[in-house]
Amino acid sequence: MKSTNVKTLILALVAGLVLLTGCTATKTVKTAATPVEDTSWMFHDIVDAKFVKAHMSVPMPDNVMIVDARPYKVKYTKGHIPGAISIPFSKFDKKTNLLPKDKNALLIYYCGGLKCRLSHKSAKKAEALGYKTVKVFAKGYPEWKKTYGQSNETVQVKAGEVEGAIELERFKSIIAKNPESILLIDVRDADEFAKGSFKTAINIPVEELEPKIKDFPDNKPIVYVCPTGARSGEAYYMTRDVRKSLKDVYYVEAEIDFKSDGTIEIKKPK
Repeated sequence: MKSTNVKTLILALVAGLVLLTGCTATKTVKTAATPVEDTSWMFHDIVDAKFVKAHMSVPMPDNVMIVDARPYKVKYTKGHIPGAISIPFSKFDKKTNLLPKDKNALLIYYCGGLKCRLSHKSAKKAEALGYKTVKVFAKGYPEWKKTYGQSNETVQVKAGEVEGAIELERFKSIIAKNPESILLIDVRDADEFAKGSFKTAINIPVEELEPKIKDFPDNKPIVYVCPTGARSGEAYYMTRDVRKSLKDVYYVEAEIDFKSDGTIEIKKPK
């Protein structure tokens, strides 16, 4: 009888200790560790939309290039950052000639946003080629549209009645709405160009043109301008002779008056 009472007392003491200490029998539960995201595919130097905007100008300087690494037809032609050239990652190795000759030039790559790896892969390839100032705008074109609301859609150029000439009204429309969609080359002399031209035009006098044709990009139509269509027409035929692979090449067959007040008058030739 005494033995039973002692056992009961011991059990009561144990139960009391459990209640006092808050100790309870618990089942050990193993939780899975949060997986660490693999970011090894990302380029090491990331910039934002403000950085890209700060380094844009018209025309783009020789030491700065913004590169769209997305596919040309399904993405670039539907909208891209103004001034950007198209070098799809899948064609990187075939289009290295489009990159600046100066390895210190600033290269800014972008593609379709944070989940798109094309710009990162392209940037790594560019760095491997020896380019020292390479950046990736990781948020890419979706962020650009959200921030600045600008979209340069590549347009279709219509030929005019004269061989090689762009349809004049189409040219006026492009200049007014989407001038960055074409590579506009003013082939007048430097002193003429200095007095005024189209905002997006670059100046290559016709007598200096031939050796430079081989380096022209092929990702947008090329349009030559001058005051009468004479020098621009010569530039058109020179381009066709030197580089037959360039299909979208035109000149403006018109009377163009570059006025001293900055306005430009375009009229059909008489």
